[in-house]
Amino acid sequence: MNLVSRLSEVGRLYPNKEAIIYEERRITYGSLIEHINRFANGLKNFGIQKGDRILIALGNCPQFVISYFAIMRINAVVIPVNPQYALNEIEKIAADALPVAVITDTSIASNYIRLKERTGLPANVIVIRSEKGNSKTAISFKEIMDNGDEFFPAEYNYYDNDVIELLYTHGPTGTLRGAMLTNQNLYSNAIAFLELCRLTPEDRALLVSRAYHAPAQTCAMNAPLMAGSTVVMHDIWTKPETILRTIEEEGITFFFGTPPMYRILLDFPEPKRFKTDSLRVTYTAADPLPPDTFQSFEEKFGLQITEAYGCTETSPLICSNPVEGTKKPGSVGRPLPGIDLKIVDYEDREVPAGQVGEIVVSGPNVMKGYYHREEETNWVMRNGWFHTEDLAYMDNEGYVFIVDRKKDLLVRGGLNVHPREVEDVLYTHPAVFEVAVIGMPDPIWGEKVAAFVHLRKDTQIDAKELQEFCKDKLASYKIPRVIHIVDELPKTSSGKLLKHELKNIIENS
Repeated sequence: MNLVSRLSEVGRLYPNKEAIIYEERRITYGSLIEHINRFANGLKNFGIQKGDRILIALGNCPQFVISYFAIMRINAVVIPVNPQYALNEIEKIAADALPVAVITDTSIASNYIRLKERTGLPANVIVIRSEKGNSKTAISFKEIMDNGDEFFPAEYNYYDNDVIELLYTHGPTGTLRGAMLTNQNLYSNAIAFLELCRLTPEDRALLVSRAYHAPAQTCAMNAPLMAGSTVVMHDIWTKPETILRTIEEEGITFFFGTPPMYRILLDFPEPKRFKTDSLRVTYTAADPLPPDTFQSFEEKFGLQITEAYGCTETSPLICSNPVEGTKKPGSVGRPLPGIDLKIVDYEDREVPAGQVGEIVVSGPNVMKGYYHREEETNWVMRNGWFHTEDLAYMDNEGYVFIVDRKKDLLVRGGLNVHPREVEDVLYTHPAVFEVAVIGMPDPIWGEKVAAFVHLRKDTQIDAKELQEFCKDKLASYKIPRVIHIVDELPKTSSGKLLKHELKNIIENS
């Protein structure tokens, strides 16, 4: 079984049940399957073939869901990307993946048209919210859809080990790597999560976190749709009042959010204005959940947040606290059924309970490898286990406690920011001699990006000018919120940068 076959089965069982609610649109499972089939046939007629890679640069909207499953339907490869990416960020992914097309919004299509004119990639730009595209530069989503039949031929076979998604993530040096996820990877993880949360056709899930991001994609889109639940989509995170009103009006039973979202809900002064007693599961991943947020949310809303842990390379979930049963604040729970996890030392020897080591994982959720990166794949998959580079310990009951994340990685609002990427952009400014980027605590978003900049001799520039310089080169969440101009950066005698001393400077200032 796989995602598209299971979704088709759900469509046959519940054709008149609401699958997606978005703004004023209410799409039944029967209509959703018809839209997916039409778009899949349209892409096929457009020349898209098995194995072709297609970027989806969209926020949360029905077209994201339709595109995602239609691409998989024809055995092509989905590459969801953040629509906020700047042109040079998109170019790096396109150069690696060599996509044949991108599906995007009219508001940002110009970025992809410029990239196409400059590099020839992607060859085709498909835009939503447009009746008709410019034949020389773009084609409309509707034109593709209108060129496809609602009945999909049964000639397609779906194999467990076929790659159907490339999710790009940063390596230890900041290099982008495409994690190759298979039919088995995505399906097994969605079903494991569905069973963990006991999702049924009676559930109504609220999708506010971005579906291009692995945790929301599996937890708030794939798993509910595989269960026949209704997915209520919001394009962007709005005011807490809007979220709480949606929970009340739509009878939301399942909510997935990053820790900053829960902190924002906690700051809303009048939660009792809205009825939230329909909520059965509140879930989080992608970022550590502070124990005080867990406790405060339970006190204010009468419901415990269930925390989980995973990686892009593991589709993404590895561990979870139980939805029903003992949750341990500060812990990411136990491994999901079918997933093996060990804590090992630097020689890959398993360590006893309570001792810190690296998390290594094996199971049907683990990626096939990194696209075009055999050496890196062999390294992270050594000895038959995926090495997460995350440090943790396990207690006597099998609960995992994360001690530290991958070296230097920042997480802002559930989105990864690699310091090297930000540093590389700042280094392109002629006034910058040296730069170091670290994370600073942020009470709402978890972390904010902070840069320490050592200027070249006889140059002057202030923080605001450097932030402006970054605007067309980085997504907004990656732009440093704090920039310190310093006389020098702390280093060892061998010249190695001491980033922990930069954190001490902030704490002591």
